[in-house]
Parts: sequence; structure tokens; C-alpha cells
Amino acid sequence: MVSLQILASLVLSSCCHVLSTMAWSVNNFLMTGPKAYLTYASSVQIGAQRGIEECKYQFAWDRWNCPESELQLSTQKGLRSATKETAFLHAISAAGVMYTLTKNCSMGDFDNCGCDDSKAGKTGGLSWIWGGCSDNVDFGENISKQFVDALENGHDSRAAVNLHNNEAGRLAVKATMKRSCKCHGVSGSCSIQTCWMQLSDFRDVGNYLKIKHDQAQKLEMDKRRMRAGNSADNRGAIADTFSTIARTELVHLEDSPNYCARNLSLGLHGTEGRECLQSGTNLSRWEKRSCKRLCHECGLKVEEKKIQTASSCNCRLHLSDTLSHWQAYLTYATSVLAGAQNGIEECKYQFAWDRWNCPENALHLPNQRGPRSATRETSFVHAISTAGIMYTLTRNCSLGDLDNCGCDNSRNGKIGGRGWLWGGCGDNVDFGERISKQYVDAVETGHDARAAVNLHNNAAGRLAVKATMKRVCRCHGMSESCAVQTCWMQLSDFREIGNYLKVKHDQAQKLQFDRRRMRAGNSADSRGAIADAFSAIPRSELIYLEDSPDYCARNASLGLHGTEGRECLQHGDSLSQWEKRSCRRLCHECGLRVEERRTETVSSCNCRFHWCCTVNCENCSQVIVKHVCSRKQSSHGHHTRRRVRGPK
Repeated sequence: MVSLQILASLVLSSCCHVLSTMAWSVNNFLMTGPKAYLTYASSVQIGAQRGIEECKYQFAWDRWNCPESELQLSTQKGLRSATKETAFLHAISAAGVMYTLTKNCSMGDFDNCGCDDSKAGKTGGLSWIWGGCSDNVDFGENISKQFVDALENGHDSRAAVNLHNNEAGRLAVKATMKRSCKCHGVSGSCSIQTCWMQLSDFRDVGNYLKIKHDQAQKLEMDKRRMRAGNSADNRGAIADTFSTIARTELVHLEDSPNYCARNLSLGLHGTEGRECLQSGTNLSRWEKRSCKRLCHECGLKVEEKKIQTASSCNCRLHLSDTLSHWQAYLTYATSVLAGAQNGIEECKYQFAWDRWNCPENALHLPNQRGPRSATRETSFVHAISTAGIMYTLTRNCSLGDLDNCGCDNSRNGKIGGRGWLWGGCGDNVDFGERISKQYVDAVETGHDARAAVNLHNNAAGRLAVKATMKRVCRCHGMSESCAVQTCWMQLSDFREIGNYLKVKHDQAQKLQFDRRRMRAGNSADSRGAIADAFSAIPRSELIYLEDSPDYCARNASLGLHGTEGRECLQHGDSLSQWEKRSCRRLCHECGLRVEERRTETVSSCNCRFHWCCTVNCENCSQVIVKHVCSRKQSSHGHHTRRRVRGPK
């Protein structure tokens, strides 16, 4: 449906020119850089962008507002400014890269890195010991340094200042870390407490560095010794100057220019036309004074402008054109869409080498107004989609992404079994199940057999998430004695849920109804027949009503493309038995032959990361050999016969 549009009038205060201003001059700079390790390039790019966004937030109401022209830091080939503002830019960028690398490491996104458990089991202080999953800041610091500091290969004072401010940014990440603890003990007595170090919100890092920016120190060099260029005397002067500066402080060499004035040669736009704040709830003192700072003190007046904007409201979520029958709660809409996409991707993976391969048209589940199939395959689509939504809601709940939800600690402190008790952060599957049910099951408003089958398969998908959960435990005690063990329930990888439901698909049961009673339509007798048919089926099993069609053949009316032209696998390392037989299943048993096709492809190689924030690569070509199902050439007008062995 089309979202309703709301028209609103906004009052903006902006600065208007009334007096002439003085021009100033300074050179901006670019920083290009090191050979990128592709393993971390994506995290480095995201981290640098995180730093840029935080810079824009921190200086949103300052005369210098972190403009785009300042975000391209330069090499030694050009002149480089070293003002108080560029000091912040170096620090927040280095901090953003380190922060993101550390976060991704702790989340298991890198194969060679994980939580920092180097102190686990050791006594941390009175009545608590180290445990849990500490964020691995040493890893983040090490990789960030390899990327960012390698850009400064000069030995002049500006390079030294940039390296110092990079390090100050990394130290800010460490300085803002917080200790998190969890109590353990019988009946919530908190007789044992385990603690770990955790990254703060990146906003805390930005606030910390903004204070350091306001307190930044200007370096005074010995000009006589500095004239010696890149000599021992010059480097000695730099070292002497830095010896009195704390590593956590930001430093600069040059005074800031006049940011009030427009100067295109320097990439400065001035404050004319900038928005400022005059009224509003919850404004800080700095924000309340923005009009004075940006306008009055820059010789400009404040002008009120009214503009009309259109925004979305009364939104409803549509999932594959099927969810128009239930109102979406915007709080969870993003998680629901992401979860449905998880289910779709897993369906495509599980059936990649089957005759039915989860085509796009199968993912648009029909609504109640049209005919709906209820085959073995659509039972899997219902189950995996529902499981994906429940899985994502549960995961986002445990990660704290949803304000009204968190870990499942309902059993914490209770004895779970011999030698262990419940603790830690259990994934809140009850929450995920409840919200998922509100979204998905509301689609089925009918009382016929198909609606009942779909609801049953939805429930089977949710039960699959619970059935594949695993118990995770951690030992506590002096010298790793494991005197106390705390455990919590954790979601498995979604691939395990897909594997579980694929087995259920292969074992799916066809329902047989009492046709005489079913002819009564939506009557008590008909509903009784449905209830009787379901009474013998376990809730965890998938069920269907109709036999699958012939997936070998193309059938436009059913939206089936057949297997002609499909790729199959003949060679390769680590292939499963199912994959090895894909050519037989997709081609030979469907009356087709296997055809070898060679294509030349061009792909990226020898990639290098450039600050900030691109990866430049060379183009490399290679020949790819694929095997596809092709129609056999019949001889003497005789048609080829195909061997059909079920709808796989």
C-alpha cells in the first residue's frame, strides 16, 4: 500500500550576510596509504566512516563542522595543515578504525580473533574474578596501527603530530572502556561475580576526544634546530618537544583559520547559510548558543525560514507482497525484514542442487484471495521464513538493539545440573517467538485446511530454532580450577537450523482428510476433520497437502522453469554426496545431457586500501569451467526418454 504523507512546517534559523568578512588561507591534505589486508579492509572502511560521522556530530553546531573537504587527509607531496581541528580528525578516525576492528573481532567476524580471555579466571579485585567475553582491544589497536600509522612515513614535525594524535585516538578507546559484571550464586545471592572489559558506545569516545580537542596543546618547536631538515638535530628537536606532552592529549602546530569567512580556495564555506538552534526541548547550552556563535559573532543575522516537508506515517510492513493483512510494528520491522531475508537465503542454499531450487516466485506466498499450493516445498518456505524472523528478533534482542528487550536471565543463579548453575546472557527465544508469531501467523486468517497447514509449518519453524539451541558454559575459579561453572542457552548458527529443517522437509508427512466431512466447508464438522487429522502429527514435523509437480519440466502457468540450463557439479574438493550427484539428478534423470561451458571472467585482484575510504584493485582474468543441463539432440526424429525419480 502507499504510505500516507504528512505535511509539516519546519522553522529553521540560518545565518544571513550583513557585514564583509576577512579571508584566510590554509592548505588541506590527503592521506593515501598502505597496502590493505583484504581481510580487514571492510572493517577499516566502516570504522573510518564511523569516525567521520562522529566528527560531524560533535562539530554540528561549531563554525568548523567537519566539512567533506577536510576528510581527505594528504601525503607528504602537498602541504598539510596541523590545526586543532585536524588533530581531532586524525584521532577520531584512528579511534573509529580501532573500535570497529575490536567490535568485529569480539563478534567472531574474523577467523583468527575472538574475545580477550587472557585474564579469565584470575582474581580482579575484592569479591570478583575476570571472566566473560572481554573486547579484544589489543587486536584492534594492532591492526588499526598497521593501517593508519603506515600513512605517515615522513620524519617532519607534521608527521610526528599526526602519529601522536592517531595514538591519542586509540588510547581514547581504551580510556572509555567499562567494566561489566554479572552475579552468580544460589537464589541471586551474588556470592560469585565475574567481570569483563567492554567497549563503551562510540559516542562516549567522541565526547572524550571533543574535550581533548578543546584542551589541545600547541607545540612550540626550536626553530633554529628545525631548519636542519630531516637531520638528527631536527629529529632531536621534535623528540624534545614531545617529551613533555602526555600521550593522551591532542596537539597541533598551527592556529585555526577564521571559519566564519568563505574561502573556496581552502574549501571553506563560512557560516553564511548554516542552520542554528534558537528553541527546542533538551538542547544543551552549546546548542542554545549556536545562533550567537555561528551568526552574530561572525557578523551575520539570524533569519527564520519555513519549509514544508513530507514524511512517512501510519506505515505497514509488506513482506513479499503477503503481509498487507496485518499491521506492522515499526519497532521490529527492520528485524522482521532482515529475518525473512535470512530465511530466503538459507532456502536458496539448502536447495541449490535440487530440481526445485527455491525460485523467486516461490518466495511470494499467495494471499488468501488466490489459490495457494501446499506442497512439501512450500512447507519448507513457511518454516524457514518463520525461523529466520524469530532468529533475528531473538539475536537483536540479546544484542540490546531493541529498547524493551534484553538477555534471558530468568534462570540466572538457579542450579541447572550437577556442577553448574545458570548464568550469563541467554538468548531470549521467548521474546523472538512471541513477536514472530504476531507478524507471521496473523497472515493466515482462514479456517480451511491450507491455513491450518501453514500455521502448523510456521510453528515447526519456530520450534526448530529452539531445538537447535546449544548450552554454552564458562569455568570460574582460582588458577582455572573450574570450581564454579555458569551456563546459558545460545542460538546456534542459522545454517544448523536450515540443516535441521531440510531433514524435516525430506521426512515431511502428507495429510489425509476425511473428504466427506471436509465437503461441509467452514463448518464445525469440517474443522473437526482438520483437528482429527492434526492430532497424530508432532508439532515439530513439516506437513503438506499436495504432491509436488514435475520440477524437471518447464511450466509457465505454475512458474516453473525446469532444469534445462541449470548448473551442476561434476568436480571439486569437499563436495558432498548430494552435490556430486547433482548432474545425474538435474540432467540425466530429467532427460537432459551435461554440457561443459568455458567462460572467461574478470575479477578484482591485488587490491590496495586508500584513505579514506576506498579499495582500488587490478583486474585479473581467468577461465571458469561450468557444467549445465542441456537438451539432448534426438536422432532420426525419435524423442529422448527421461527417467523421473520423484520431484527432487
